[in-house]
Amino acid sequence: MESTGTTKKKRLSPSSMSQIHILNALSPSGAEPRRLQIDEIATLSGIRDEKETQRFLFILEGQKLVSPFPEGDFTSKIWQITSQGAQTLKQISSNLSN
Repeated sequence: MESTGTTKKKRLSPSSMSQIHILNALSPSGAEPRRLQIDEIATLSGIRDEKETQRFLFILEGQKLVSPFPEGDFTSKIWQITSQGAQTLKQISSNLSN
């Protein structure tokens, strides 16, 4: 197979970008992770829709990157980033800057 010498950059899906924005809202660079209400997360992440934000939070929780507060209370409107989520966000930010 012949190589054309060009490399394609991978593009992140809108869903992946929204999840990254949510992680950023919960742990802004250089700041301590914080606990936020879903409506605050929706505003800070730019998603604006609370139901869509909650859907992304559930996806991120399944990956152990965020958790409700108190932990295990999925009816809670307060969410926080986990230590694994903070590490993942740091790695993503590092990779995106390269």
